[in-house]
Amino acid sequence: MAASVADVVACAEWMHRLLPHWIDPDLAVDLADVSRSIAAHLTCVSAFAEKGGCLPVKAALRVQSVALDCWNASAVSAWSPERRDLKVQVRWLITHLFLCGHCVFAAHAVREAHLSRRLRDAEKCILMCLKTGSGLLRSRRHAEAERVLAWAADVASACTNATGAATVRRFATEVQFAQLRAAWAAGAHDRACATAEALGEETRSSVTYREALYEFVYDVAVESTQLRDAPPHSDGVADADQTAADTDDDDGDDDGDAVGAPPSCALSEAASRQHAALQRLLVLSARLQQETGVRTVKQRSFLGMTHLQHSNSLLLCCSFAAAADAATRAYDLLRTYEPLVVRIKAEAHLRHADEVATLFHLLCDDVAVDVSDVCAVVSVAVELVPAAEATLFAGLQRRVAASDSTADVFRLLCALIRRGSEWSVAELLRHLAAGAVLPAALRRFLFCCLWRLAAAAPAAPRCLSAATRWGCLEAAQRLFLDAASAEELQAVLLDMAHLALAAMVDEEAGAATELLTRTAHLYTTVSDAGPAMAVPALRAQAQLAFVLGRQEEGMARMRTLLAVGGAERAVVHECTAMVTFLMHRSLLQCAGAVAELCLVALPRDQRHQQPSCALEFARVFAVGCLASDAAAADGVVRADVAEVLHVHVCPVLQDASLAPEEARWWSRFLWYVAESLLDVDLVRAVRLLHAGMQLHTHQLDDGVAEEVTCSAAREDVQLLTLDRLCTLLDAEFDVFAAGHAALAAEEVQQYTDQLAGLLRSHDGEDGSAAPACERRRVALVLARLEGALRVLQGRGAATPEDVESLRLADLPTVSGVCSADLQQAAAACSEVAASLPPATASALCDAAVGLLLIAAQYELCGDDASGGSRDTTSVEALAAVLTTLYTAFQVAHDVEARLRVGESLAAVLTRLTAGGVTLRSAFAQQRAAAAAPEEEEEKQRRQCRAVERGLDLCETVVEFFAVEAWNESVQWNVLQRRALVERWRGVAAVLTAALDDTNASKAAIADFAVQMPLL
Repeated sequence: MAASVADVVACAEWMHRLLPHWIDPDLAVDLADVSRSIAAHLTCVSAFAEKGGCLPVKAALRVQSVALDCWNASAVSAWSPERRDLKVQVRWLITHLFLCGHCVFAAHAVREAHLSRRLRDAEKCILMCLKTGSGLLRSRRHAEAERVLAWAADVASACTNATGAATVRRFATEVQFAQLRAAWAAGAHDRACATAEALGEETRSSVTYREALYEFVYDVAVESTQLRDAPPHSDGVADADQTAADTDDDDGDDDGDAVGAPPSCALSEAASRQHAALQRLLVLSARLQQETGVRTVKQRSFLGMTHLQHSNSLLLCCSFAAAADAATRAYDLLRTYEPLVVRIKAEAHLRHADEVATLFHLLCDDVAVDVSDVCAVVSVAVELVPAAEATLFAGLQRRVAASDSTADVFRLLCALIRRGSEWSVAELLRHLAAGAVLPAALRRFLFCCLWRLAAAAPAAPRCLSAATRWGCLEAAQRLFLDAASAEELQAVLLDMAHLALAAMVDEEAGAATELLTRTAHLYTTVSDAGPAMAVPALRAQAQLAFVLGRQEEGMARMRTLLAVGGAERAVVHECTAMVTFLMHRSLLQCAGAVAELCLVALPRDQRHQQPSCALEFARVFAVGCLASDAAAADGVVRADVAEVLHVHVCPVLQDASLAPEEARWWSRFLWYVAESLLDVDLVRAVRLLHAGMQLHTHQLDDGVAEEVTCSAAREDVQLLTLDRLCTLLDAEFDVFAAGHAALAAEEVQQYTDQLAGLLRSHDGEDGSAAPACERRRVALVLARLEGALRVLQGRGAATPEDVESLRLADLPTVSGVCSADLQQAAAACSEVAASLPPATASALCDAAVGLLLIAAQYELCGDDASGGSRDTTSVEALAAVLTTLYTAFQVAHDVEARLRVGESLAAVLTRLTAGGVTLRSAFAQQRAAAAAPEEEEEKQRRQCRAVERGLDLCETVVEFFAVEAWNESVQWNVLQRRALVERWRGVAAVLTAALDDTNASKAAIADFAVQMPLL
């Protein structure tokens, strides 16, 4: 935009007219509008200046006068704070106008000719430029400041050779200093260094200017190395400061920095350039001071401060060795603690532990150093040199002990907390346990710090052990009860439980158990948790009890936990979490107990809606059963386990879609439990065998067995099925004989048919004579007998012919049948007979008596129908025969059946007491063998007592039968049935003959026989 002389004059007049209005604080001013107007006029004047314009004399005088008046007005008046920026703009425009009026922007010859004859005006121009430049620098308008200072330098240059220009030449030096400050502020650090070097040469003769140069260098050093809170700006100075601050903190976060590794305190590129320039200035300043001479205390101090700033800058640039040297020179001059601090940091970065310890000792000995500063140095040094941790904190503790100040003790504790290492935390706990007296206001702070130390993430650079973290929490809840709420103490206790459980992995077994025990004890000493903490507190207590082997207590906590949880989803969640916890620690029995608790607690509909969840708990319960069985001394599964399996697990197994492997596993598990219960709870055993057989059969029906192509594998599956079917049907027949049938008639028939089919395909019903094959055929016969008896029982009017169709007389001829089989068959017949008409019942009971008599014969001759003999002279064998005959006598419904039993007993005793001896005489040899002298005395006594008890029992049974036989003879004598009387008397005679002569019944029967004639 072209600008004329008139425009410049008009601008001056405009400024002269409106400036009083802007200065007056009582008048409102639109600052934005005024700024736009000033910028427009400034553009006009700048355009005139750039083209080298020169005002006519009259116009120049007017502009000079107006500009000078405006300048004085702006200087005299007080500007309000919000208009200070407006003041800078006004003075920037006034300076333009004043310099235009003095031909400063004209050609060099014109300018020199004009100003060399007007030195006073030249001085005004320079002063005006200096003040305007200073204002522009404060407003961070660096480019404009450098322009106006360049104009000042042009003015000074134009007057250099003029007579009487001493003041102007002095002003020229001031301009150079101003340009130095402007260049540094603008980030032109190389230019600032060149200017400073030039000033160093030009100010040799001036002590004042030399000292001003020293002070400038010191000021910018302080700004660059120690000022941390400067606002960010474009020159990068504040960014460098912030980077230095950040890196100083970050430097201690990693204990693992190796010597020679890239330092973590590296500055940004801009900050590095700035510090390189700063170091040039500091070296220049130190060199100039040494050249001038250091004679006074002030000079020594200033040189020491210069070296100190140099060491700070080197430290920030990671030149640690050079920083240590500079700090050493500073300490030699100052003898204060600041150089020591810098050197400690530098030596720490170099990992010189011994040097750090020595320097820190000097620092602690300096009583002028506040303990807070010592703590700060320790915090930095131990981060960089962990090996010197104990030495440095020992020095700090001595210093704190000497100060006898509570505040210093607190600073020591804070330094230990900030370090956060295993050693420092142990020291912290030691100080707290020693009873450090602290104000109440700080107790809450320490409580929170201890809690925070314990809550540090395991992946942190300095991870504390679980035992140390537990110790922090224990100290927090023990020492600072008054500084925490009840909820916070409960939360701390919960964290202690978690850490004690975690310590099982990290610590030795004894130490971990101690932590667990102490934590469990603490739970007994605190009040009950509030609603918000009840569930996690109960969960933690249950976990502690289980891990400590207190299963009953753990289960009690779990029941309370489930009661507090309430919702079914909460039950599943809590049990799942606890089962997972226990399984991870191989506490299988406890996990099974918790799974059992959940299975019982889950409603039936939810078990069927979520079969996968119920199955998972069932698996854990099964594993727990196996673990309990392995741990049990007798190897017997608890009876309540079978109840849980039958009531809660089997229905889920029936409805769930199981994979072949799962079905196979579950069937075998159910069979395993059932077999362990065959001698304990036969009914439950049958039900579990039935459930396992259903799973196995379902698996076979799905064609899984066909996947086995190996003939040997198919044979194994078939043999397994045969074995399980036989076991199931045998057990079912036993419970049926006892009157507690566990299976329905249809199920018995189904299994019977299945067994018959397998036997036909395997070895035929009349095939192999191997014992296993014979037992399978016996099981089939008994199963068919049960089916027939159930049919007979189901008829309301069964006849004796129906009993004959059972062909019970053929049962003893079955190959492999034993006495026990016949006895069970007889018991089944007797049980069914109770529900039949009298005639049919009598026929069935007669058949049962026949089976029992044959069973007694098997016990005498051997356990099969082959007639093989065995030793029947033992008391145990005789007792078994007598028991079978007694059972037959109880089953018998008529006199003929009872007489058959009595005669069978007489035949047995005749065989045993041949030669007229009594039972006791017959077994005298066995008693003598039991009392053999070579046997141990205790064993001898036990055997003798057993034989005597057996003989007493046998004599009692024989006495019973003798009395019954005599009573029968008396009864039939009254009825004059002489044939029956003689048979009964014959039985009674044989039986009484076997009794001892001292037996009262024997004597009575003998007396009655003499006195009672036959009628």
